[in-house]
Formats: sequence, structure tokens, C-alpha cells
Amino acid sequence: MHPYKNLPDRNFWKKAVSPVPWPEVFAGERAKFEIGPADLVATAGSCFAQRISRHLKARGFGYTSFEPAHPLMDAALASRLGYDTFSARYGNVYTTRQLRQLVDQAFGLCPPIIEIETARSGRFIDLLRPAIHDGGFGSHAEAVADRLYHLGRVREMFLSCQVFIFTLGLTETWARHDGRVFYGVHPAVSTQRDIARDAVAVNLDYIDCYNDMVHVIGVLRQHNPTLRLVFTVSPVALAATHQDKHVLTATSYSKSVLRAVVGKLVDQCPFADYFPSYEIFNAAQSFGQYLAEDLRDVSLRGVASAMQLFEQMFFARQSMESSGPIGTSATVTPPGSTPQHAPRAHDPASVECEEILNAAFG
Repeated sequence: MHPYKNLPDRNFWKKAVSPVPWPEVFAGERAKFEIGPADLVATAGSCFAQRISRHLKARGFGYTSFEPAHPLMDAALASRLGYDTFSARYGNVYTTRQLRQLVDQAFGLCPPIIEIETARSGRFIDLLRPAIHDGGFGSHAEAVADRLYHLGRVREMFLSCQVFIFTLGLTETWARHDGRVFYGVHPAVSTQRDIARDAVAVNLDYIDCYNDMVHVIGVLRQHNPTLRLVFTVSPVALAATHQDKHVLTATSYSKSVLRAVVGKLVDQCPFADYFPSYEIFNAAQSFGQYLAEDLRDVSLRGVASAMQLFEQMFFARQSMESSGPIGTSATVTPPGSTPQHAPRAHDPASVECEEILNAAFG
């Protein structure tokens, strides 16, 4: 028996890719498991993960905020203070090392990391969550109290959710000089001033990222044995690299490492699956039709198409029927046209992304 004889069309390039319009390439794909209407879903990750959070909220699925703003707080102010961007107020979690660091603190595997620094404005910045408070905290004590409360909410999130969606974004990070604390953004970028503490540039490799995720999965499943995980790799390129490489080469390295790690994890774990957001936007066969004008970020048309696929793969049939037809959450325009509301080269209002600050120093 020829080993390819009875394989389905999706296994063959000339049937699954060459003759198929790009928006339909993944039509028919199904996930290992479904996300039902009663499932509590939590999200974390890089900037692209915010788009998944927004879509889940807009579609009325079980997206839950475990660290909500006070009910009397104005919605615009709550947004500026970092509420409801993700399931808890951790801001963007770009790397596997940041996620591991967060999980270890939440479950008491290491002491809470208190890294508070004074910004140029005189206010106080939590260096592990530099963008969660517009302008910074009013005092060091306030920042510390908020961090301790936050870690408790993160623990509750991981104990309560049925599905955790994590978008892996970068391999590049910054570490404290002793290598025991990792930042998503260089402290000087966060505070907008030179500070005494040194930060060392780190570029995580496959082994680093894989070991981080194995550790995270082990801790989470130990405390929440039925937890299911969905992994994605952000299609958004690096805004700037601290490596001695062209930014495009550095981006290719980061995304390749993360995609390989996720591929290995989902092959090993029946309770984990992969959503191909990276391929949707960045495969050469897409002709870049889902990228924004800067060729780094993603267009709203692309986001709409990706979210359609996410629903197709993961949402239970009864959920889709109760929420209306797939695709009603965003307008999809025909290939070759640009919606009037598509983001320009960089639209800071589209998603909150601290990493873009690195490019401001170029």
C-alpha cells in the first residue's frame, strides 16, 4: 500500500493550496476540542492576543475578566489603566519566560517580584507591567499593593478557566543583571529615563522556550487538571531587535523558534492545540494581502478572516448558532481592496503594544 494513497486532500499541496483562494485555504480544519458556551476562557500573550480577546468579548463567548475595573470607573479610564485588555491586568506577555515568571509568582513557586522604578514624570512604574497604568502609580506603596493583588487574581484565573489561549510573540527579552528577573521591555524604555540598574539582552532559543512551556503546562495542569490550551504564534513582526542582525532576519528567527516549540507541544499534549494565525498572515502564498501598510502589523480584513477560522475550528456548533453567522463581528472586504478603516502604517489605537516603543529610539 502506498503510504500516501488514502490521505485526504488537505495533505496535498496541489489540492489544498495551489487552486484554493487564500481565505479558504484552511476551510474545514477542525481543532482537537471545541470551546463551548459555558467554558470560561482566559487569554494572554503579545499584542495579537488582544485581538482574540476583543473578538471573544464581541461574540459573547465565555471570555472572563478576572481582574475587572471598579464598576463605577469610566470605561475610557479603565482602558487607559489596562483593565479588560486581557483576562487579568498583566499587559502584554511577549515571551515564554515572562509567562513562566508570572505563573511561578502566582502559585508561590518564587516570591513576588517587586520591580518598581520612578519614571521621568515622577510617577512609579511596575517594570513587569509597564503599560498597565496610564502615567504610572502615585506612590511606590500603591504600585506594590496593586502588584500583590494582581498576582492573586492571576492565580484565580488559572484555577478557574477551562481554556487558556496564549499567543507567543517574541524570543527577545531583557534580563536583570543577575538573570533572575525578565522584562518584556527594557527598563529605560519603560521609564523614559536612564536608570542605575543594568539589563542584559537575551534571545531565547528553542530549548529555553520549550522548557519554559513544559514547566508552565506542568504547573497549570497540576492545579487545574482539566485545563485545555490553545497556542498561537503572533504574526506581527519585531518593531526593533537588540541583536546584531537585520530586523527581518531577527523576526524570522523568533517566529521560527516559537512555531517549532508550539508544534512540538501540541503533538505531545492531547489537551493542547494550535491555531495557525502566523501562517494566515505571513505565508508567502498569502501575497501579503492581510498585512497592514507597514508590512509589520496586520490589517482588520486579515483579523476578520483569522477570527472566522478561529470560530470554525474551536467554537462548538451550538455556540456558533446562538451567536449568529460566522464573520458578523467584522467586515470582510474582497481581496485587492482596502477597507476605509484599515490601519495605517501604525495605528496605536488598534492594540496596546509596549514593544513598539523600542522603535522610537531608532
